[in-house]
Amino acid sequence: MLWLAGIFLLTLLPGNYFPQVTDFWSLFSPDKLIHIALFAGLVLLLIPGIHKQYPSCSKRYKYGIVVVTSVLIAILTELLQRYLPLKRDGNLYDVIADVAGIFVGFLVFYILQIKIAEK
Repeated sequence: MLWLAGIFLLTLLPGNYFPQVTDFWSLFSPDKLIHIALFAGLVLLLIPGIHKQYPSCSKRYKYGIVVVTSVLIAILTELLQRYLPLKRDGNLYDVIADVAGIFVGFLVFYILQIKIAEK
């Protein structure tokens, strides 16, 4: 819950000093890397929670919940940036970075699972 609060805090801070994304290569700016890290962390925290919350459900269902929840949060933060008077502009590039972070989170989780299984 604290991580989610941190995501909303960081994405909804007044942003008149943040650099604007003007082209594809700007996607690799520190701002976008922060989006990726925030959402990778969210996935890494949600997966164990969902496993504990729904122990009898299939992995596919649990992972689906994590993906849908994470994507909805990504979209919500961008909509809030766009429509609240925060001097921020919600944009598609941030959503793309958030979704990339979701996939990075799953990749890290998968790699960690392999490492644990090898022991």
